[in-house]
Amino acid sequence: MAEVEFADALDIGYATLWDIRRKKPPLATYAYSTYQFYNSFFKGNVKTVGKALEGHVTLDSELNAGHKGFWDADDLIKKNINKRYRMDWRLASGGMMWNLIEQMINSNPAAIYDVWAQQYDSCVKDMVEEVFDAIMTGPTSADDTDHPYSIFSWLGLGTHTSTGGFTGYWGTYNNGGGTPALSGFDKGGIAADVYTDWASYYGDHDNNIDDSLLTMLDTANRKLNFQAPVVPEKLPMEKVNFANYTNNHVIEKLNTFYAKSDDNMGYRPNAHYGTPSFNRIPMIYCPPLDTDNADVYGVNPILGINHSVIYPVILKGMDFKITKRPDSNRHNVMSLFMDLVYNIWCNTSPKYAGYLLSYGTVTPSQAV
Repeated sequence: MAEVEFADALDIGYATLWDIRRKKPPLATYAYSTYQFYNSFFKGNVKTVGKALEGHVTLDSELNAGHKGFWDADDLIKKNINKRYRMDWRLASGGMMWNLIEQMINSNPAAIYDVWAQQYDSCVKDMVEEVFDAIMTGPTSADDTDHPYSIFSWLGLGTHTSTGGFTGYWGTYNNGGGTPALSGFDKGGIAADVYTDWASYYGDHDNNIDDSLLTMLDTANRKLNFQAPVVPEKLPMEKVNFANYTNNHVIEKLNTFYAKSDDNMGYRPNAHYGTPSFNRIPMIYCPPLDTDNADVYGVNPILGINHSVIYPVILKGMDFKITKRPDSNRHNVMSLFMDLVYNIWCNTSPKYAGYLLSYGTVTPSQAV
């Protein structure tokens, strides 16, 4: 076998990386089994082009329909009932680096492949964790032009103590309890307190994980028309329309409640422990929700999502795109960057996108 020239080392490494990427694409199922939310959510991504994401929605009525006499005069009016909503792209960027001399030293093909696979896994891990955190928490303020919308920017907190209703008027900033507390913003630039059909569904379970919560879930599923699958969903889920996500505490409490409510005597771990379900839809564990966030989703949240309505939109050609370049100060060191340009999109009113049930202590208000 001919000796590899030093100048060819970069191209060999780059080609090796692309072979690894082909076998382990970042947008496929990620290695962490507890990242079911990320895996299901990003499998439904849509790729597009354009300066920004833009949609149109009808939120009012022109009141031109009605019953009338055979000879009554026409009385049509024209109102501006169609609203435009938009959002800008956001960039998540990560990377890795390697030394060309070390690459030459470890020139055995198997060794090179293993080193690159490890580097690549580390790079993707960093990117996935960054994106996962961002889509769960969202922007920190009105001046934050780096972070994307979160899921809860569309399906956020609503009226405190409400047992269920379309009171999610605003998205809220992840400002760490700053001032003003629970400051809100118009989702997509549309004022839901004016156009109430733009509000999302929210219920405050007051931290009661019991039969009252099941009633709230039942009502939310009915109001949002969540349909039970013909065949009960099993994990991992490949393609779903309706899904529920929550934290470890809620799952533990529900499992215990189901077990205590069972009229059959005896301990039946296979029946009441593991992944609980409601209306045959699994209550999927989502690790980030173990951390309370009073600013974004409250305490012990249960998130119901219609994946056909809310999903990631990615700029075509920038779906974890990788580019290479030499390090500016070290000529034997190469840098590789991974970029994702995206945002979280709702293709119609958040009223149809899903619901949030949680324990909130304050009703959000629009930031001045």
